[in-house]
Amino acid sequence: MNSLSSPHKQSGTVLITVVLIAAFVIVLVVESIKTVRYQKQLSNNLINRDQAYSYLMGMEELAKILLKRAFDATDEDTVHLNQPWAQQEITFPIDGGVMTATIKDMQSCFNLNSITKPGKQENENSNGRGGGLIPNPSPSPGKGQETPGQESLGVIIDNTLENTEIQSDELTISLFDWIDDDIEPFDHRGAEDDYYLVMEPPYRAPNAPIAHISELVTVKGFSNKALTQLKPFICVLPEPEVDQINVNTVEEDNALVIYSIVKSQNIKLENVQQALRARPENGYEEVRDFIDELSGSANAVSQSNRERLSVTSDFFEVSSKAEIGGTRVAMKTLFQRDGNNNFKIVSRYFGRE
Repeated sequence: MNSLSSPHKQSGTVLITVVLIAAFVIVLVVESIKTVRYQKQLSNNLINRDQAYSYLMGMEELAKILLKRAFDATDEDTVHLNQPWAQQEITFPIDGGVMTATIKDMQSCFNLNSITKPGKQENENSNGRGGGLIPNPSPSPGKGQETPGQESLGVIIDNTLENTEIQSDELTISLFDWIDDDIEPFDHRGAEDDYYLVMEPPYRAPNAPIAHISELVTVKGFSNKALTQLKPFICVLPEPEVDQINVNTVEEDNALVIYSIVKSQNIKLENVQQALRARPENGYEEVRDFIDELSGSANAVSQSNRERLSVTSDFFEVSSKAEIGGTRVAMKTLFQRDGNNNFKIVSRYFGRE
């Protein structure tokens, strides 16, 4: 019996072996196909990304040309939202996708780096009519002398951040220490290397201007949530000296940026919003026209604060995006305008948004 059944058992074993080998081969083939498809998709994505980068560089150059032409074509001394550069989003169809760009005046937001700029002291005999400003010495650690930038950012924080246990002056002092060029804390609330070196991972305060707005979350007290809430009102320009806000390009929703400068017992946020709603189609010709609309008196705002307002701008950001075959690439380029309406690139950042 055993000898008769042995061939059947052997053939069954062979059949099972063949089936297993066939299944293994099928699995290998399927995985190989998946790998080939993945590598092909990866290659396509890389190709699309490189093409998108090339398109964005072209858009950057086009925006530079458009900016120069727009300002060369006007004899206006002001910069306002009714000029060609500020019009609707630029859209271009490209092979396999689309490319868009918008231009923003970067003097319509609070420059974080201006927080270290010393203030000016008004001469008692000036009566707010000019020629009466003398520079204040730079704030010294331990003296607690806030700069105008600290005061303005404090106003923005107080009116923006929700459910925060940290006081606005603590946040502005932390940022001041992060940017200023010394290694001594502003006061007992400040933070220099001794604070950041015990973090995980440890790092140092750069003691230099912020390079990108996202850097704010590395500063003591600032969180991702805080950055999200502050983002509509703040920006980063390379020079701490640039602290002027253009009253002709601030939207009504962002009136807080101007209010942070002109806030007083008699000037409320609603007054600033009303002055922006009443803004002429081509903007205010002079700062004093805006202040007259704001308060009815040019002397309602101190001379030092009037000097932090403007009706023109020299920094513009071009935000461009390109999408090709599902691959999205974004770029932000900061331009600076000179006296001849020539624009130079100050910085450039790539990302997905």
